[in-house]
Amino acid sequence: MKNYKLIISYDGTDFHGFQIQKEKKTVQGEFQKALEIFTEKYELNYSGRTDSGVHAKGQVINIKTELVINDKTINSLNKILGSKISINSCKAINDTFHARYDASERTYKYFVSDINQQYPYLSSQSYIYPKKLDIKKLNYVSQLFVGEHNFFAFSKHDVNKNPNRKIYKSSWIRKRDFFEYTITGNSFLRNMVRNIVGVQIAYCEDKVSYEEISLNFINPKKASLNFVAPPHGLVLWNVNY
Repeated sequence: MKNYKLIISYDGTDFHGFQIQKEKKTVQGEFQKALEIFTEKYELNYSGRTDSGVHAKGQVINIKTELVINDKTINSLNKILGSKISINSCKAINDTFHARYDASERTYKYFVSDINQQYPYLSSQSYIYPKKLDIKKLNYVSQLFVGEHNFFAFSKHDVNKNPNRKIYKSSWIRKRDFFEYTITGNSFLRNMVRNIVGVQIAYCEDKVSYEEISLNFINPKKASLNFVAPPHGLVLWNVNY
């Protein structure tokens, strides 16, 4: 069997997340349906799951199979997958490569628009926020998340998972119609990025103080913050190995 590394992108709007779920439309489920037209003998791994409504530019999967995956196969798969899922690249890789366990860092981007007008092209791919945001305040508070911390308070609580994560980058830039937030870390807990974004926006509105956010790292299980940004502004941007 050969091992193939694929980079795929998808619009997560109409999917119940990436990971396959019984009787629900997911990215993995649709991908495997397409793949099984060609072969039912394969092992598929992915770099990380994304939640319902979350998009991806650079989701990485690896497939171990006897099927020869070449340009013709990729073109056929993309036709079957349609406009919401696309295989952007594919290459044969060493047998031991694992999309999840070999990943060294993952980058997510979150897009927020604070413009008054409603633009359809922005509404499905960014969080339309009704108030003006302060880029200086956003970048100031964003640095709180850099480094190795216990992120239990900033995630969907799972007592069985180690909540410690290392964040290498956390920063905002202002573009023409939106704010772009970039966060890079070794890995992320469920809903972690959306919680971090929501807390930073709340800080801009003076709904929570810098000190209160800091305390959530010190006493994570006593956390009282509940600011979760919606999923459609979030994109899994790329995964490094």
